[in-house]
Amino acid sequence: MSKRVLDKNFCVIPWTGFQVEPDGGVKNCIISKDTIGNLSDQGIHDILKKNSEVKKQMLSGQFPKTCDGCYLQEKHRQKDFGSISSRLYYAKEITPHISKELLEDHKNFDLKHVDVRWSNKCNLACVYCGPMYSSKWGTELGRKQQRFDYDDSLKTYLFDNITSLKNVYLAGGEPMLMKQNKDFLELLLEKNPEVHIRVNTNLSKTHTGIFDLLCQFKNVHWTISVESMHEEYEYIRHHGVWNDFVGNLKRLKELDHKISFNMLFFILNYHSIYDTVRFFRDMGYHENSFIIGPLYTPAHFNVLNLPDKIISQIKDRLQKEIAISDHYLKNSYENILAYIENTTWNRNASAFVEEIKILDQRRGLEGKKIFKRVFEDIGNV
Repeated sequence: MSKRVLDKNFCVIPWTGFQVEPDGGVKNCIISKDTIGNLSDQGIHDILKKNSEVKKQMLSGQFPKTCDGCYLQEKHRQKDFGSISSRLYYAKEITPHISKELLEDHKNFDLKHVDVRWSNKCNLACVYCGPMYSSKWGTELGRKQQRFDYDDSLKTYLFDNITSLKNVYLAGGEPMLMKQNKDFLELLLEKNPEVHIRVNTNLSKTHTGIFDLLCQFKNVHWTISVESMHEEYEYIRHHGVWNDFVGNLKRLKELDHKISFNMLFFILNYHSIYDTVRFFRDMGYHENSFIIGPLYTPAHFNVLNLPDKIISQIKDRLQKEIAISDHYLKNSYENILAYIENTTWNRNASAFVEEIKILDQRRGLEGKKIFKRVFEDIGNV
């Protein structure tokens, strides 16, 4: 193994993989701030050649600004390689499959990982999302379905290199609804069945054929997006049905696959998220099954819009949960607390109230009743 992987500024992804956004934008990973290029304008080979600056910075010991998300997550756990940052995840997943020499030259690249989001097709319109990642949002706002023209070139590249892949991440949109995933998984199953697959899904659609294909792989890590329960769940994940979600989760639990919950901590669930975690814990899920992080955008849903008194209460609760938690769950609470304590924020609770009013008028909902405690905490704005 290359010793560079142990350096705190270093990430293997620029040498081994990339992420594709629904609009064709290519980044190193979902955490990266910067887009390298767009598949609507250039082929993937040309885009990856433009990625040398980040590599040069890492090789010289610098910390690229585009990677600040991972560095921030690791800041308070500097001696712990078990942190939940993407940088450390990929170090563990990909490093065993690459040569020592690969990471020594900024011109090198050896495809081992891809995070592909073929389109924004999605059946839910989550409150914090938008048309970029949800076609349902686009429909709600009266916009036409976005269509991109890079599918064939990207598929050709990935299909030609299908046996090189060691790690695949499927997200969206909703990956269970994308026919490109069906073609991709069929070829993976034929040519590379041992590949490790992560799929980030809202788990609301299991009858499209893609769920059944995934069930045939041995190394699948299901990352389930969920933030709350019951009526809060159905408000946050608009068009979702809580009972259907729980039924699909029980079906999934029968497989011998890894399951995690990808949860956001924000202004609508800072009360209820602990009960949601407890619900899944009671179903038998371990503390390592929870990856929870603060929601940064849209700004009006950021928890830092709350009054100082409530922020203080949130910090106290997080400290109590940290004291009784372990593994990734504890790490998640620590990351949220670190974010709250180290982030300067221009509070704007009125923007949150106004956004809820707009959403409710458009969707025929009553958020103020569903999230009564939240509005009580905000007070008169």
